[in-house]
Amino acid sequence: MQRRDAAALRRLLTQHAEFRPFINAPFFPFNAPALVACAGDAAMVEVLLEVGADPNKRSEWWAGGFHPLHVATGVAAERLLAAGAVADACAAAHLDKPELLASLLAADASRVRERGGDGQTPLHFARSRRVIDLLLDAGADLDARDVDHRATAAEWMLDRSRGAGRYDLAQYLVERGASADIMLASALGRTDDVVAMLRRDPALLDEQTGRGRYAEMPPSSYHIYFWTIGSSRSPMDVAAQFGHDDTLAAMLPFATPVQRLRFACRRGDAERARALLRDEPGLVASLAPNDHRAVTDAAWNGDAAAVALMLELGFDPAMPGHDAGTALHCAAWQGSVASVAAILGYPAGRALLTTRDAHHGGTPLGWCCHGSLHGPAGGEHAGIARLLLAAGAAMEEGDASDEVEEVLMEWREGHR
Repeated sequence: MQRRDAAALRRLLTQHAEFRPFINAPFFPFNAPALVACAGDAAMVEVLLEVGADPNKRSEWWAGGFHPLHVATGVAAERLLAAGAVADACAAAHLDKPELLASLLAADASRVRERGGDGQTPLHFARSRRVIDLLLDAGADLDARDVDHRATAAEWMLDRSRGAGRYDLAQYLVERGASADIMLASALGRTDDVVAMLRRDPALLDEQTGRGRYAEMPPSSYHIYFWTIGSSRSPMDVAAQFGHDDTLAAMLPFATPVQRLRFACRRGDAERARALLRDEPGLVASLAPNDHRAVTDAAWNGDAAAVALMLELGFDPAMPGHDAGTALHCAAWQGSVASVAAILGYPAGRALLTTRDAHHGGTPLGWCCHGSLHGPAGGEHAGIARLLLAAGAAMEEGDASDEVEEVLMEWREGHR
């Protein structure tokens, strides 16, 4: 299932018929049945339907279950429909089928407010202006928020860079009257709106995705910006990330020296950071403990240049960040060899080799092992394991990728 190997799945279910009664069980992430977990893969959908998967079985997620048609597109979606999948308003919006959506709304106007996966409304799933217009004409709430991530449709439509995802539709929703907070306005380059907000409250520049009002609020997870923008981004970071230099320039007069330093460091702009310190030599010493988290956040983002710069300037890599991990934990999980090497180049970084985080109780090597299975694709976890062991990390027990397991085995053999 994880490898999306349809041929292997067909062999398994052919040779082991005892697995078939569980085909609709919520065994996969977010309490999803197999068909929801693989709905984006036409070959996997075909195999699962062959063995009796229910094309209408939703995930059993607390905030709202995902129907297979909330995930599938193209050939996979058409196969599900042919197999008897019944589209609701969210699915019709997701599949960009305005005629189907119009017929559903004509039969029951309240469906414009129905809730789908994660508690999203049909507007959250929209893939075209035509569908957006249809929903708004039917009374859709532009600022309705989903249940799990507390976000509007426009906020869901970003995808980390200008023009990616449903960026144009996010712009269109705001043009139609959707509200835009400081993050969305920065991502869309709405300079006048940003300036107006900062005139009212300059402290908005301290806000960060994944923190404060954008943090986890159980049972709700992080605000959707954690995924659609990224973690630990300030409004200035967002404007730069989405390529809105004019919006960024308009923000700078409102920024404090500390905010400017954090921004320069996050950008890896050594020249600007050093210039700020020449003007205010005591700036790093004046940082609040939470300001030092910037180096850990950069490690979590795998930004080796920013990590190296902040360590050089005196930021503390022990400051807990994501899931209470230090900078070394975070860099190890992400698979950034360059970040790990930079951290280990400082005594304060090497001191973290045996530190266990307060959330999972793991060491940096343990985070490396876990990240090798669950972290970003292409991470250099085997190389990181070698670096950590060579620097003095104690051997960890736990699951890891084959490549990391090989490194651990070699180390055990060589240090008996």
